[in-house]
Amino acid sequence: MSKLFKEALLIVIGTSLLALATGMFYSPNHMIVGGFSGIGIILEALTEAQFGKGIPVSVTNLVLNIPLLIIALRFMGKGFILKTAFSTVLYSAVIAVCEFLPQYTGDLMLAAIYGGIISGAGLGFVLMARGSTGGVDLLASIIHRSIKYISLSKIIFAIDAIIMIGGLFVFGADKAMYGIISIFIASKCISTILEGMNFSKAAFIISSRSDEIAKAIMEKAERGVTALEGRGMYTGENREVLLCVFAQKEIAVIKEIVSEIDKDAFILVTDVKEVLGLGFNELITE
Repeated sequence: MSKLFKEALLIVIGTSLLALATGMFYSPNHMIVGGFSGIGIILEALTEAQFGKGIPVSVTNLVLNIPLLIIALRFMGKGFILKTAFSTVLYSAVIAVCEFLPQYTGDLMLAAIYGGIISGAGLGFVLMARGSTGGVDLLASIIHRSIKYISLSKIIFAIDAIIMIGGLFVFGADKAMYGIISIFIASKCISTILEGMNFSKAAFIISSRSDEIAKAIMEKAERGVTALEGRGMYTGENREVLLCVFAQKEIAVIKEIVSEIDKDAFILVTDVKEVLGLGFNELITE
């Protein structure tokens, strides 16, 4: 699979999921989680109350993004702009299609949870493809060029906060708080997608019988071991520190091996979110 095709596929899947979360969970329940879609949900509700027919979220998203894409074209790479433009059009198209699909208007907590999971997974896929759906991220990048002393993340936070405050005044505190819950869930899903879902463990082992322990781990657990040079600051003694990375289910085996050889060994076990290389996930750059 070529790199370009893989990125395009991730953007299509990710953008579609993000739009489904907006069209099927956020918009029907008037739940604001920031972004241009949040502006669209507010505007749709206000225009519907005023004129009996609301401006679709898909239209608002497209109209707000077009001038930003034109401005950004001056200082951002054409490749990035093309990806963003494609995502923006696809995002609006899928939201428009969602008007003809079943929409969830039940329990707000369920809407927040499932909306957060789906939108977080979607944005994770888009970011994995080094793409963007435009909106607030693009606006913040443009603003950041003029006021570089303020970080990009703070600008994004400020814009999203303003949008959510607008939602608070229009739809009430309850829906705003559910929106915050959904943002938190989405952020966790994004981290999981970007950092990998195959969590592993790493053990640092300090023992006077490090050679025996390393040999036993390599033979019995069939895991590689690396010896690092260490020195006890209290005793001043030089001692090897063994580093071993293994699957979560193998932690009992590693502990048993160390315990059988040296019951006085010091073991530090820590979580590893992603491991790439021999014995684990393949490291792919193309």
